[in-house]
Amino acid sequence: MNVVWGASSHVGMLRQQNEDAFVAETNVFVVADGMGGHNAGEVASALAIKGMRDAAQNGFSSAESVVAAINAANAEIHRASGGPTDQRGMGTTLTAVVPLPATDVEPQRMVVANVGDSRVYLLRGGEFKQVSADHSYVQELLTEGYISAAEARVHPRRNIVTRALGIEGNVNADSWVLPMMVGDRYVLCSDGLVDEVEDEHIAQLLRETPNPQVAADRLVAAANENGGRDNVTVVVVDVVADAVVTPAAPQQPDAPRGKKRMLLVAAAAVIIVIGASIGAVGWYARGGYFVGFDGEGDDATLVVFKGVPQQVLWFSPTVHLDSGVKRSEVFPALALDIDENPTYSSPARAEAYVNSIRGVVEEQREGAGS
Repeated sequence: MNVVWGASSHVGMLRQQNEDAFVAETNVFVVADGMGGHNAGEVASALAIKGMRDAAQNGFSSAESVVAAINAANAEIHRASGGPTDQRGMGTTLTAVVPLPATDVEPQRMVVANVGDSRVYLLRGGEFKQVSADHSYVQELLTEGYISAAEARVHPRRNIVTRALGIEGNVNADSWVLPMMVGDRYVLCSDGLVDEVEDEHIAQLLRETPNPQVAADRLVAAANENGGRDNVTVVVVDVVADAVVTPAAPQQPDAPRGKKRMLLVAAAAVIIVIGASIGAVGWYARGGYFVGFDGEGDDATLVVFKGVPQQVLWFSPTVHLDSGVKRSEVFPALALDIDENPTYSSPARAEAYVNSIRGVVEEQREGAGS
């Protein structure tokens, strides 16, 4: 799988300078929303972006490596804030999406990390949801049930963040690891978008705009049309299938020297094909692994099968690993993707994919039980 993207940033309709910053490159996507007097916010967000871009040069291998890069950027901003007077107290939000390459034991995954109230959304299978969690005063009120979601959108203190890079020597970044799936669309944005455009309208624009650059431009334009009271930055990242490489047409063999030779070659080929067919069918039917649901309805369990999804002759796939996760516990759009029976060349990669889903489900179970 690969990623394609589009990015757009605008000062807005009321501000004099743009304190947002972003990076959108193959292996790292980040949006930072700076804060502080004078030019301090612009400095903080620029330092955050530089830190993440520099870390990406060495490659990210895990969620921990992404969080380590965020911690390093925080330390650099905190040091810089002790310099010139106009930079004291500067800080920035940061939200990131980082594709992780496949390994011998893990499939391709996507890391989402966040500090502050800049957001990451995911559009998967037509379903739109916020992945990141806001670190803000209003979010705490909303979580505790003191205000409603509608009240949160217009609360006078909605822009007060409870975490930011640069304010203290240490920062606590949240991170999530998600399966990387063809068709996923991630959106990173500063609060200049979400304060002006409701989630339903964001989702609508994303669904009707296939091109990621056009989608990013349209979202920024919508924020400005609705008032543009803050800087607004949007990065749209699409997960797409690897390009299909069409093999070159095989070279035609030289003309045979005689009819007899053609018959001998043909006869030998037939014998070889007949002799190998049974073994080849068995190898094909039992080779490889795929993920699917075993059973019917909501109680069907998520498993790794050995074999191929379709029965071949008398060969049927068998259960290699039962995760214990029921279909009803899986994100609906993800369940539809699993119905397509994604295949893997090794059991380790198939197991890693299933275990990543099981980890999320177990966290949900623990949360429901607490």
